Amino acid sequence: MTEGSTTNGAASSSLLGRNVAVSGASKGIGLGVARLLITHGAHVIGGARDVSGLEVPGAEFLTLDVTDEASVERFAARCVGAGVDALVNNAGVGVFKPVEAITPEDYRRVMDTNVLGTLLLTRALLPHFQARHAAGQSSAVVNITSDVSARTFAGGALYTASKYAQRAITQALAYEGHAYGLRVTEIRPGMVDTFFADSQPGEAHKAAWLKPEDVAGAVLYALSAPAHVRVDEVLLHPVVQDVAF
Repeated sequence: MTEGSTTNGAASSSLLGRNVAVSGASKGIGLGVARLLITHGAHVIGGARDVSGLEVPGAEFLTLDVTDEASVERFAARCVGAGVDALVNNAGVGVFKPVEAITPEDYRRVMDTNVLGTLLLTRALLPHFQARHAAGQSSAVVNITSDVSARTFAGGALYTASKYAQRAITQALAYEGHAYGLRVTEIRPGMVDTFFADSQPGEAHKAAWLKPEDVAGAVLYALSAPAHVRVDEVLLHPVVQDVAF
């Protein structure tokens, strides 16, 4: 039995009383994270560009464009008001082209969402996390990147560059956050069956890929670790994917 599991099907309480902010929470991995954390007792504040029609008991959803400072500040203000103790940076996009085909528009779309978005949202909540530390409370940041945050491939220059950058931000924040008790984790999933890159979940060739719930389980693992444990990194792949580190 894993930490926080139950034997009668009732909701677990491993995150009871916790308040967690999740970006990119309208579908795919982000929505899977929100649902699993709620099952384990957390209240989730989810942000995404389009949250129309989203209703999940235990969560509230707010419009969030991680590339827009004003949108980020509004979202962060609500998170601070709710007393969030953890941030899950999940919002991301991908463009896959050979180097000679990458346009400035492609660059801005990918880098603004994946890199600038991570910076803006994290930066907006750091004073709150620092204040929590001064009050004797801990906080966490979990960045969902990709297994390509440390490798690349043909056609992946732009996307993997953004993930390398997210990895650098994550590691630098871990060094800086150590001074105020911030636990920082990078989740690095391989192939996941989601809407990513304009595909649809459930397509036949993705049948054996990771599911959003698998990635959500890694986030849960990081957030529910004992107080003396920091989970620096989780790398996970479907068994059908070639071994890659």
